Amino acid sequence: MSEQTQVTANDSAILVEGNLLACGAGMSSQSRHDVKNAYHFATLVADKAFDAETQSREWYDQFIDVMRDLGFTIPRRSYELETSAELSVTVGAVAVRTIGVVGNALLGGTTLGKLAKSAFDKLTTVEDDARVIEHKRKNKARGMVGLAACIETENNDVVMVVSCIKAHAPKFNGDVLGIQWALDKSEYYAGTAVLTLNNFVYDKVRETVENKLGVRSVENVLQYDI
Repeated sequence: MSEQTQVTANDSAILVEGNLLACGAGMSSQSRHDVKNAYHFATLVADKAFDAETQSREWYDQFIDVMRDLGFTIPRRSYELETSAELSVTVGAVAVRTIGVVGNALLGGTTLGKLAKSAFDKLTTVEDDARVIEHKRKNKARGMVGLAACIETENNDVVMVVSCIKAHAPKFNGDVLGIQWALDKSEYYAGTAVLTLNNFVYDKVRETVENKLGVRSVENVLQYDI
């Protein structure tokens, strides 16, 4: 079995440029590598084009458009103004819930929701990890919080659900990514998308993506098992 086709044994969380990507066990090493790099590349392009805090809709649209250009088909996408009905709910909890609902409707199970929650829960407990401290020092607090969960099905289809929440950012208090910001019945914008990877298309752009990322693919990505 080649390294590219080797199946990953553990769920993992990948911290990418201020966004969190959860990848499920059972994905091939190649698929996980491709998804991580595509997610990273699309985030960098969107960050360069728009300010995620003041141009959240444009940022989200750019991110999704780049993912499409890289070979992801997008059967569903939305960006809507919503209001929290709860007394106090965190941005991270909203993102996790959204992925769970969409994942259940898409795949008829709770796999994606549980995966996103595991990544979210793990990130909130690694505050003493020197790598996380350094990573959040590099990434300023911002109003757009991104969380995604990805799995590879038994038919080798790579499926990802992305949830981006735009809320008013409080003063930076050391919270990792802002995922514990309380919404407190405030209005917020929620961008949600379902993406599936077309390997035939991505094969044609893989080398370009990897070359453009270069050393940044190592320096600005933090991965750990969940």
